[in-house]
Amino acid sequence: MKRSLCIPLLVVSCFVAGCNAGFMSALVAPQEWSENYALLEGATCTAPGMIDGDLETVAVSQGRNIVVNLPTRKTIHRIVIRETNIEDLIVYHKIGGEGEWKRIDKIKKKRPSTIDMRVSVVTDAIRIRVGGTFDDERIAGQYSYQIGAVRNRQVKRGAPAAKEIELYGFVQKKPQATSESSN
Repeated sequence: MKRSLCIPLLVVSCFVAGCNAGFMSALVAPQEWSENYALLEGATCTAPGMIDGDLETVAVSQGRNIVVNLPTRKTIHRIVIRETNIEDLIVYHKIGGEGEWKRIDKIKKKRPSTIDMRVSVVTDAIRIRVGGTFDDERIAGQYSYQIGAVRNRQVKRGAPAAKEIELYGFVQKKPQATSESSN
């Protein structure tokens, strides 16, 4: 029974692909990234050097929450944090009034120096909550041989740093006029 359904489905899909090649290519056409929304006039960041557009500078955040505010709501599909020492983080987007955030993604034990996340949110603010950096120093405490665990473990926190935070959407493509509609 299943085999008999495969052949008609294959025939129909070939017919659709052949007759509507333009439609099918539009479905799989690659998207272009928009301009970097973090560089828009009016955008702000709690660590301003992280959205200055200069990959030569390294900005250091004074706190563990880095917030990028946009002048208007945008649809964001990509978040890039370039050349960072951040190891663990949670990314949120603002969903409403002051203090209303929703988690987008969580990264634990990141290895590459650049974080590149694909997302799909409409917001006017992104918050990056830093859990750990590669500059954190872990100081072992006293061992408890009865339990087999470290007690009084301390961490000297390193400051989160990055060269740039970038936020992108997709370029809105205008429909192309076909040769039939221009006649």
